[in-house]
Amino acid sequence: MYTSIRIDKQGSVWRVVLNRPEVRNAHDLDMFKELVAAFDEVENDPACRCAVLTGAGDMFSAGQDLRFTRSADAQAIDAYGRFNVAARQRIQRNFKPVVAAVNGPAIGGGVYLATACDLVVSVDSAYFQMREIQAGNHSGGAFLFTVGRARSLEMSLLGRRVSAPQAEAWGLINRSVPADGFDAAVDDYVHALLELPPLAIRYTKSATNLLLDSAGFSTHSEASAPMQRYLSLSPDGREAKRAFNERRKPRFTGAFPQAAEDR
Repeated sequence: MYTSIRIDKQGSVWRVVLNRPEVRNAHDLDMFKELVAAFDEVENDPACRCAVLTGAGDMFSAGQDLRFTRSADAQAIDAYGRFNVAARQRIQRNFKPVVAAVNGPAIGGGVYLATACDLVVSVDSAYFQMREIQAGNHSGGAFLFTVGRARSLEMSLLGRRVSAPQAEAWGLINRSVPADGFDAAVDDYVHALLELPPLAIRYTKSATNLLLDSAGFSTHSEASAPMQRYLSLSPDGREAKRAFNERRKPRFTGAFPQAAEDR
């Protein structure tokens, strides 16, 4: 059923694995569609009590698959943006608890996917990086509700790496642990969740999401997605993808996208 992800069902604990190690688990439209379907399955199957989201190999996710987006037309970019938001919302608003097991670097949308989960455990050698601005796009407002305005802007404006220990200190993630204790740390959260009443977990999540919505979290997600799609189709957005493909430094101009009739 799935080609970009896989689900390893181990009793009441299901592991949803980003399964494109050949491209460092970068996501395209198909991956986002499959994540929505997978977390529908997680929520609707009574056999599942808790889900773990992780990546295949030694990478959590490299973020956007530029091979897809640099060749995608406007319609495909629009669908990509909508399913990007839908996948994160499906994780965040799932009735079941979801633990992120960040087994390696998380970049761009990979950071968004990890932090859409309820609890986040990272191996201490990993890092978190919002590189959208370097691709002519934006991640403005990312994690404002988590790490505050100053650190949110530092991540979004500079696009620098934040090490897993630093991410824990900032409050971006719950735990940063050495590789030899990583699986045990994930299992610690999972086993604790399995001992709790499922209905109470469901409504604890619902109450938290209600407060986030009241503060404008979901409004931001919905409003920022069209901006990202617009920037993806801008001259600088296209130039960033060409430069990446050609392994050169991009030349940004700040030019606005041309209307179709002006081309």
